[in-house]
Amino acid sequence: MIEARGLCKAFHRGSADERLALDGIDLALAPGDFAVVIGSNGAGKSTLLNALAGEVVLDSGTVAVDGIDLTRLPTHRRARWIARVFQDPAIGTAGTLTIEENLAVAESRGRTRSLGMALSTAGRARYRELLAGIGLGLESRLTTRVSLLSGGQRQALALVMAVMGQPSLLLLDEHTAALDPRTAQAVMQATLAAVTDAHLTTLMVTHNMGSALAYGNRLIMMRDGRIVLDVAGAEKAALTVEALIARFHLSDDKLLLA
Repeated sequence: MIEARGLCKAFHRGSADERLALDGIDLALAPGDFAVVIGSNGAGKSTLLNALAGEVVLDSGTVAVDGIDLTRLPTHRRARWIARVFQDPAIGTAGTLTIEENLAVAESRGRTRSLGMALSTAGRARYRELLAGIGLGLESRLTTRVSLLSGGQRQALALVMAVMGQPSLLLLDEHTAALDPRTAQAVMQATLAAVTDAHLTTLMVTHNMGSALAYGNRLIMMRDGRIVLDVAGAEKAALTVEALIARFHLSDDKLLLA
């Protein structure tokens, strides 16, 4: 269970530019939930993910995973439970390291460190198996520096790195938005396979209404730092793009989604 209670965050507090990014957010995700978050620019989507990941310090509220309070833990301490894939493929990978070195680093995330070989024959075989399922040929390029990969290949690697430790919560921050349509589809299919196979609890931010309706078992709409719509199951399945647009218009939102 992922539980966020009373999340509040204001930026530039006390100045003329003060902005309330999170306004008392309550959010609970059951094990295996795949929730898709939509909303206009400034709705609070990225701030919500940053709050869960520990990238921003909350003004108030709590974040707990599997009953463990993470509220005061920094990002690197939360890595044991929370993994994230960013919009920019370069953020989630180390360009100067090889593919296998990146995977070895990801595999050790959140674990107690000890002296020993980071790479082994068994490890390389495991990495090849993980990468083969994506279909981008990365399994045959383990010794290639990541900086030489295309954006799509690098994002696919970032996804594998994020899910290989089977985190309690996977955060996807518009992780296909910077990719061409064909590569975005490949990465999204790899995402669905990884999430389904490992039964990962997932929170995905997107600006694409079609994606919001096609993926996940739950749809969350944010506006002005609040959750204004939270539907799941049959209610989500019955939604259409036109219905979502109507909801935005009814809430006087200026969002234009693809």
